[in-house]
Amino acid sequence: MIRGKNKVQNPYTLQDMYREYIKQFDEDSLYYIPYSLYKEIAVAFLNHLQEQIVEKSSEVKLPFNLGTLSVVKQKVTYKSITSMPIDWKRSKEEGKQIRHFNDHTGGFSYSFYWSRKHSNAKNKNNYLFKAARVNTRRVAELVKSKENDYFERI
Repeated sequence: MIRGKNKVQNPYTLQDMYREYIKQFDEDSLYYIPYSLYKEIAVAFLNHLQEQIVEKSSEVKLPFNLGTLSVVKQKVTYKSITSMPIDWKRSKEEGKQIRHFNDHTGGFSYSFYWSRKHSNAKNKNNYLFKAARVNTRRVAELVKSKENDYFERI
């Protein structure tokens, strides 16, 4: 199977961020650190954010007035049965199209939400937040097991 191109052709990676960070400091500076330590700090911070947002259902205020990030639930309304998403696993098992009704969540849909309402970033509407698959799967796991619930988006 041949994989298609990424949506973003030149993503800004952690290594790119490190190169920009390290330009600011001389080698004898207290803030000059190797990439391995920089990566360790970044991973620890991202794990902390994941724990706050996904596990503890908190709304996290992002630094530099970039807004807030949280998981929210919304009541799903469909105009017709054909506008409902298809449950591909069950459809394949039963040999006919089966639609999702979200009965296991009480008719709610859960997603990550980046509120840019109080952000002062330039062109803020041109940016998109897409959570890593492991995080979206963790939200689904917590909701299905009824271990966690999230605030409803109004």
